[in-house]
Amino acid sequence: MTRPPGQSCDEYPFASTKEGGATGTFSRRMITAQHNSAAGGSQYLLKAYKDHRILDGDAFWVDVT
Repeated sequence: MTRPPGQSCDEYPFASTKEGGATGTFSRRMITAQHNSAAGGSQYLLKAYKDHRILDGDAFWVDVT
C-alpha cells in the first residue's frame, strides 16, 4: 500500500499490543498523520493502559460504539 502525502497507516489491533499490525490478521486504514500521531502516538493509549492497570500480557476488550 502506497502512503499518500500527509497520511499515516492506522492499524487494529493497536501496534502497541502483541497482536498489533506487524503480522497475522489485522485491519489498516490511511488517516491523517496528525490524527494518528495524536491518538495512537501513545499518550492516550498508554494512559488507558495505565488507568485500567493493563500490564504486559494482560487480555483486554475494546468496546467500539
